[in-house]
Amino acid sequence: MSEYGKPQYAQVEQPSGCEPPILHCPICGAKTGRVEEEKGLVIDPCEHLAFFFFPETGEFLFQSESFAEKTKDIDWEEVSYSDFPEALEKVGYDNRLLIIEMIYGGIGCGPVSMSDIYGFDFGTLKSPYLS
Repeated sequence: MSEYGKPQYAQVEQPSGCEPPILHCPICGAKTGRVEEEKGLVIDPCEHLAFFFFPETGEFLFQSESFAEKTKDIDWEEVSYSDFPEALEKVGYDNRLLIIEMIYGGIGCGPVSMSDIYGFDFGTLKSPYLS
């Protein structure tokens, strides 16, 4: 384990029935995406967004170059949802990576719950105090 510990993980549950959330970067405040009528969700990454993962399809909708390089040897099809933070720790991510899971949903044929997982890399900050 790194001297900085493990990647940090937070879950935020939005009240049922609200519009799917667009998360803002906790570092710079930039929106991570927008919804377009023709395209649906469009990712607008800032320099701190390491990844955007959609668990329902098991796909990354965005990966920064640094994230893609660090995780190139991970077979994501073999990584379970609960092992996600551990897989990132194994490739060198520590508590400078904040993983935020946004849980949201509504009513379909009963309650429907979905989530989006964002990774923000505080290691991208350029500061003499954060080495």
